Amino acid sequence: MCSAFVGSCDSARFCRRFFALACAATLLLGSSARASSTVLAFGQLNPADIITATDIAGVTTLKTTGNLDGFGVSVPVLASNYLGVPQPFGLLMYETFVGVTSNGAAANVGGTIGQNFSGEIEFTSAPGGAGLVYLIATFGPNGKFSGGANGASASLNASVPQDNVIFTVPGMDYGFAAMSVGFSGIDPVLSIAGASVAGFTGQNSGTFSATLVPEPGTLCMASIAVIVGTLAYGRKKMKTAC
Repeated sequence: MCSAFVGSCDSARFCRRFFALACAATLLLGSSARASSTVLAFGQLNPADIITATDIAGVTTLKTTGNLDGFGVSVPVLASNYLGVPQPFGLLMYETFVGVTSNGAAANVGGTIGQNFSGEIEFTSAPGGAGLVYLIATFGPNGKFSGGANGASASLNASVPQDNVIFTVPGMDYGFAAMSVGFSGIDPVLSIAGASVAGFTGQNSGTFSATLVPEPGTLCMASIAVIVGTLAYGRKKMKTAC
């Protein structure tokens, strides 16, 4: 029975099912986006990919460059939640840091190193900010990078109204916005070089949240973006299982 079903799944039927699922996702997205504060939750696809911190002349820059999986400019990540909708198979995105740099001097207060940062973090369907835009988060000048001195973890946090945080999300408007990106496996351990956070490599994961208000005219486009990865994976898995 299963093989017969797969054999009858021609292009026309697939398209009908695709748009039926898109409509269902639209209804789900419309309700869950209002109820949930999650815009995006993600983790790295390959733990071997790295975020690089470079300290030059008292300014530390965080970069996603140098990763082969991301064509030298980005880090491939899997979103476990996008616009309040869980992604059971993970939705593939490419994370790109643009101008994520320190502002002012770093300080060690009671064993915790802290420094202000600003910049932009992009999540798109292709490396280097290309393709479909899932989320662009612009923050600063008071994004707070902090972590224990001589430790292997840190975080970068920013939220309204303490900082100027702007989310660009397809088909969405928002109220409160906040972001929290965690860094793990920091090597060498977290320290200050001169007046700024010393250079290191590590991995990252994070959560971006906001009070979302869907725009009816463009909500369907966002819904399709949510289901593309899951639908393709599920169709491939069905054929393999049959």
